[in-house]
Amino acid sequence: MKQTFTFISPVVDSTQSPVRTEAYEQSVDLYNQGEYVQAFHSLLDYLNTGFRTKYGNADGTEFHIPHGSILVHIRIADGFFRIDADFLNLPEKGRVAMLRQVADLNLNKLLLPRFVKDGDKLRMEYTCPLSQSHPHKMYFVLQNICHVGDKYDDEFCTKFGAVRCYEPQVIPYPQEEIDRIYEGIQTLGRETLEALKEYSVDRRYGYSWNVLDTTFYQISYFAHPQGQLLNDLDKAVNDMDADLPTEEVVAKGRAFLEKLLAVPKEKLAEDLYFVDMLVSTKHRSSLKNMQENFANVYKEATEAIQSENYERSAVRLLYIFYEAYFYNDVQNDINAIIAKALKKAGNQSVEKASEILYDAMDKIMEGDLDDDDEMDFTAGMEQMQQAIGAMGESVAQAQQKMAETMGSDDIQELQQKMAEAMMSGNMEEYSRLVLEMQKKIMGNFMN
Repeated sequence: MKQTFTFISPVVDSTQSPVRTEAYEQSVDLYNQGEYVQAFHSLLDYLNTGFRTKYGNADGTEFHIPHGSILVHIRIADGFFRIDADFLNLPEKGRVAMLRQVADLNLNKLLLPRFVKDGDKLRMEYTCPLSQSHPHKMYFVLQNICHVGDKYDDEFCTKFGAVRCYEPQVIPYPQEEIDRIYEGIQTLGRETLEALKEYSVDRRYGYSWNVLDTTFYQISYFAHPQGQLLNDLDKAVNDMDADLPTEEVVAKGRAFLEKLLAVPKEKLAEDLYFVDMLVSTKHRSSLKNMQENFANVYKEATEAIQSENYERSAVRLLYIFYEAYFYNDVQNDINAIIAKALKKAGNQSVEKASEILYDAMDKIMEGDLDDDDEMDFTAGMEQMQQAIGAMGESVAQAQQKMAETMGSDDIQELQQKMAEAMMSGNMEEYSRLVLEMQKKIMGNFMN
């Protein structure tokens, strides 16, 4: 491989975790003081600022919070926390096979929560006294329900034809974004297959493995998919670590990539949308854990450059950077450095790309994150996030009222425009659209 693959800009610019560590510390303090309800409120604030008011009732005793394709119900009454989430309606055919897998999830995936069958409906539930609701435990209960529910409902709908109990509240990507992502997958896929063909001639399966796994990471990075496409990419990445000869692993990964390239754009679009998430599936990054994760590849890239093996350096640096995004919510300062380097290194000679990527890696390993571009980016994203947070509750209320007073086509058009404005960082336009929505609501109310 003499040239690096194409860089495709991501749908979501900021990859930073929404969690607030100080809110978690406050939650623990409140729990230790016996303020159990307030401690849980602070835990919700830790997970995502604004969710408590956006999805809760006035007195903070009932919440209905979406996480991907499921809806988590939390009720506080009579000295107990009751948490449940509708899962799926059982299909007529294949229900026995599906129930077997649900039983396996009960044993091997769910910890404290459990699947419960209610007629033809399955749901997950967990109940505990207020006095046994330590924030650490409640966090993992919510995480467990969210991750199992959001992953396996898509899989069981696809595999068994099950039907959702809850229609996810999503904002589809604008059509131009869908077109761009589809073309990006096609371009990246063709470049990857060409590289695999080149490497196979010389039986360089280690390089094949690296570029193929990197491609899966990169698709996840720029497409930010949901639903079954996300599940499929997760499985493809896991399969790359199978205990098999590297040649066989590469062949299996190549087959998945070829299958993905054959998916029609309309089918791909079904899993391209924005949705609220209660508990991230990724780790929250820090400079320390990024440095620890990068250490081996940093050493490897240094040795490769010293021996003028720029291909190895570029391939390994691309791999570790895209892998970081796959497993972590990367903080804004580190994201700014890596994203800029990945963009500059796209479609470059391996020597030039190696230089660009190594410089970025060197900055991170030295803890030198004070980059002018990064500072501008971080400040802009923080302002944008603050503006969104301030408007979040009014937007949610407006959308609910809009649903009662306007047609679904009007809602979808406004939501799409708001999504476009949010993605571009145009908060002025986003604010204007919110005001437009509110004015239309008031106009309908007055008529």
